[in-house]
Amino acid sequence: MTILMSILGILLIILGIFCAITPAATFMATGYVIAIILIVSGIAGIINAFYFRFYGWNLVVSILAAVLGVLAITRPGGTEIIDGLLIYLIGLWFILRGCVSVYLAFKVRKLPVNSDWWMPLVVGILGILIGIYSLVHPMVPSIAIGLLIALYLIEQGMDIITVSWIARRFE
Repeated sequence: MTILMSILGILLIILGIFCAITPAATFMATGYVIAIILIVSGIAGIINAFYFRFYGWNLVVSILAAVLGVLAITRPGGTEIIDGLLIYLIGLWFILRGCVSVYLAFKVRKLPVNSDWWMPLVVGILGILIGIYSLVHPMVPSIAIGLLIALYLIEQGMDIITVSWIARRFE
C-alpha cells in the first residue's frame, strides 16, 4: 500500500509541475471540472430530494445544476463560458470584499480602543484595485488560478508521500 500511495503522490507532483508549466491550460480545464461538479452535485441533490421526499427549491436547484453541467460539457464553448464567468466572478468578489473591508475600516475607526483602523482600509483598497485589474486584464486571474491548482497538486502529492511513508512504520 505504501508503494501505491507513493506512486500516487509522485503522479500528483508530476501533474502539479505540468500545471505550473501551463497555468492557462490548467485554468481552461477548470470549466470541465466545474461542469462535472455541477452534474454530480445536481444528481446527488435530486436523489436526496426523492429519498427524503423534499420537493422544494432544493430539487429545482439540483435539476438546474445537473442540466447546466450537462449543457456545459455537451455544447461547444460551454466550459469556456464557465471559465469566463469564473474570471469575472473572482474580480467581482475582490471588489466586494474590498468594499466590505473599507466599510469595516470606517466602522472600526469610530471605536476609541482601536488605532489600527487604517489596516483594513489599505487591504480593502488593494482588494478593490485587484478586482478592477482582474476585470480589465482577465488573463491575470486565469494564470493565478492555474498556478494555485499546480501548487495544490504538488502539495497534495508531497503530503500523500509523507503520510504513506509514516504509515509504513505502523504496518
